[in-house]
Amino acid sequence: MTATPRPASAPPPGPEGPPLLLGTSAFGQNERGFPVYDAYWEGGGRAFDTAWLYGHAYGPGCCERTFGAWARSRGVEKDVWVLAKGAHTPECLPDRVEPQLTESFERMGRDDAALYMLHRDNTDVPVGEFVTVLAGLVDRGLIGGYGMSNWTLPRVVEAVAYARAHGLPLPVGISNQYSLINMVHPIYPGTVTSNDSAWRDWLSEGTVRLYPWASQGRGAHALADPDELRTGPLAESWYSETNAARVHRARLFARRAGISATGIALAWTLSQPFPVVALIGPRRPEEVRDSLAAAAHRLTDVERDWLETGEGDPPGLLTHGDSC
Repeated sequence: MTATPRPASAPPPGPEGPPLLLGTSAFGQNERGFPVYDAYWEGGGRAFDTAWLYGHAYGPGCCERTFGAWARSRGVEKDVWVLAKGAHTPECLPDRVEPQLTESFERMGRDDAALYMLHRDNTDVPVGEFVTVLAGLVDRGLIGGYGMSNWTLPRVVEAVAYARAHGLPLPVGISNQYSLINMVHPIYPGTVTSNDSAWRDWLSEGTVRLYPWASQGRGAHALADPDELRTGPLAESWYSETNAARVHRARLFARRAGISATGIALAWTLSQPFPVVALIGPRRPEEVRDSLAAAAHRLTDVERDWLETGEGDPPGLLTHGDSC
């Protein structure tokens, strides 16, 4: 017998403050993480991106423990909005979801998360098995909602359909790569981009919210010499003539707008015609402040489209002498 579907669920309430999630993957030591987290909190940031795997090569759980220690030391454990992730390859299996989530909670010193996502997909596992486990965590109050990271569109669509057909809570978020410049080669094995027309059309339906990682181009807009995009360590994942042109246009726009080029890239990501909460990865307090300032800026449709395509008249901020 087919279960009675629940009403279509909206994404759980987003974090207070700017539509950002501060990544914790670079901070496995208190002395490095605390100043960055303090700057973010002082600037109004309340949401953090964590994962069972972060820092695994340096000391399993070090990043989650550092984040948890900071939250406790500042007395904000109940105020932070946490996106937790787990079940990464090769442990991307339904029976590894709850054990890893429990371990993440123990490391962070908490007993819930606003949102939980599978860190990778395992296409050998039927979608329904993952959805059933994740929906059960929602029903038990351990997580406010669930989603997927680095999943393809057909698998996400199938997950939504399965949840509807079986009367289960719907997935509410997807965390794939998305930025002004396209990921031309996976940064990490198994990573997926949502930056194509099929994804954009589907995201515009509003079923899930996009939580994009590498939302500012992973440092490409901060290069001292734009030619480094072609010759430097970012080349394999980011270099193309199209991307080089977008980096150039972002720099032109930034000079006139009074925002860094990296900030313009973040503003572009946040100015999409569908719900976005962007994951950011600043390493220093000054980079945090730059991202917070950019997060308050929204582009017009003309500005957003020009930065991406270069077609049409340049936005009014550019002078006649600027080249695009």
